[in-house]
Amino acid sequence: MPLSLSLYLDLVRFIAAAAVFLDHLSSSPFTHDRRWYGANAFGDAAVTIFFVLSGYVIAYVSCEREKLPRQYISARVSRLYSVVAVALPLTWMLDAWGASINAPFYAIKTVLWKPPSVEAYLASVFFVNEFQVFQFGGIAPGSNGPYWSLSFEAVYYAVAGLVLFLRPAIGLPLAAALLLLGGRTIVALFPVWLLGFAVYRMRPRFKIPVPLSALLFLLTAVVLVLSPKIVDAFPEDNFGFRFPWGRGPFNRNLLADYFVGIFFSLHLFLAQALFSRKKTSIPFAGVIRWVGSLTFPLYLIHYPVLCFVCAVSPWHPGSARHAAVAAMSVLAAVVLLTPLCNRLRDAIRLRLGTSIRSSAWSG
Repeated sequence: MPLSLSLYLDLVRFIAAAAVFLDHLSSSPFTHDRRWYGANAFGDAAVTIFFVLSGYVIAYVSCEREKLPRQYISARVSRLYSVVAVALPLTWMLDAWGASINAPFYAIKTVLWKPPSVEAYLASVFFVNEFQVFQFGGIAPGSNGPYWSLSFEAVYYAVAGLVLFLRPAIGLPLAAALLLLGGRTIVALFPVWLLGFAVYRMRPRFKIPVPLSALLFLLTAVVLVLSPKIVDAFPEDNFGFRFPWGRGPFNRNLLADYFVGIFFSLHLFLAQALFSRKKTSIPFAGVIRWVGSLTFPLYLIHYPVLCFVCAVSPWHPGSARHAAVAAMSVLAAVVLLTPLCNRLRDAIRLRLGTSIRSSAWSG
């Protein structure tokens, strides 16, 4: 992947994670009566963008770096568990500590929708917390509400692996069975994930002149910036069909997801056309890479840290100091824990890759 496109994707990923964090920071009971000037309205769109980017990345790595099953498995498992292995113990510790200091705060449903349970943590470890076949009714590992999307990601990773590395007669039925076990919401959002996969696979087939690419790139960016206002006009009930997700009795707005997914896929396709021409020297490339490395830890760690900090904060939730301390605490935790996540990723990938290779050789 050309350097300029890779750096652009790093920035987009971080901005999406920051949008989810800002959406949560601005909500009750974390902060009250503060003006965010619409900057906090992109949380749902950001998750949709993550799904598209995930499909795009899987298409890229399966073509360029992870051409063997053992490479793919070790990379995907290490990608997920390197952050999960940090996020789950951290969530449990902070929830227990925070509840011992300010139990009424953790009784608020936005903070802790259901009491912590072994079942929820075990389901989260195996990424089946969103599988409707188990009828969990909306569970999460403690306060870590954003964890819901990892169940979707894990299924899509597995489905892609089954289709890419097994014979169609075996891989396709197994992939379909896994999607059906996941349930209708995981199935309904799978085409959004496939949009990103298709964008990468279609890159050699279409050449768009640079001026036209630049114009359309900017137009799609404007549509995405305006998307919270646009999708507000869409019906939210999926025409009477329910697509549950997350901790509460929420109904996923598929029209909004598909609108954002389609326009971001177009934007991503145009970004390829603009940034894939050649590798160039980019100012502050190292800083952008570092910022991009914070994305997954920020997404998966921010909520339990935010809950804890706001639970013990001595300032009024409406004060600027309270909001600033909460934001800086989350960012500090992410910066401190990201190197640990990176080391775990490398260790898991090496150990798992070696184990799979040895097993295959023995077999």
